[in-house]
Amino acid sequence: MVGCALPIKAPPEVKDLVKSDTAFFVEAVRSELDQNLSHLLVKLYRRNPIQLPATLSIEARVEQLRVPKLDLKEFGGPKPDDLVRMAFHEDFTGDRAYAFVAGLQSMVNHAFDHRREYLLLDDLPSAQFVYNSARNIETAAYLLRTQRNSSKEPYLFADGFQDDVLNASYSQLMGEMIGLQDALSKALAKKDQRALNAVARGAASFVFLPVGF
Repeated sequence: MVGCALPIKAPPEVKDLVKSDTAFFVEAVRSELDQNLSHLLVKLYRRNPIQLPATLSIEARVEQLRVPKLDLKEFGGPKPDDLVRMAFHEDFTGDRAYAFVAGLQSMVNHAFDHRREYLLLDDLPSAQFVYNSARNIETAAYLLRTQRNSSKEPYLFADGFQDDVLNASYSQLMGEMIGLQDALSKALAKKDQRALNAVARGAASFVFLPVGF
């Protein structure tokens, strides 16, 4: 019967036929960013196991990052930039590792219009928002590297010496995310024949740029 008909989904190979090369690039970058953010969260938990709530596993936290729209009620529903900053507040008693990465994931989600797939007629992400998202990760990396509590200890342990060996993998991972978004923002700007508004920022910038929230 017509009333019982189910919607027919196009197989992946058919969907691929109605995507532009730029859309493939957008999806590839988006996928890589999601993987890198999940990897960053896992690394932070391994370095800061005290941050993981006793009722949750690392795998459960990673799954929470992958939903289309993050549920941030446990933090009071802050904006993404405020959530990242919350991880470095002295009086914050929640999960700093998840607050930090979930804030970044939420910024990326906004910059990509909360989408992971783009067909031929779909609007692609704003080149400016993707560029701004890269700058925001730079700011977050600076906070992760420099912010200390009243005891002069990092709020979140990341890069540093471990067994007399320098571990800079956190900076490298975040640098990869920055590079991916910079490359994509340039490609999107070229496609739209628009110039990016490159913001002059100092090395110690604490300002997060708008990405659509």
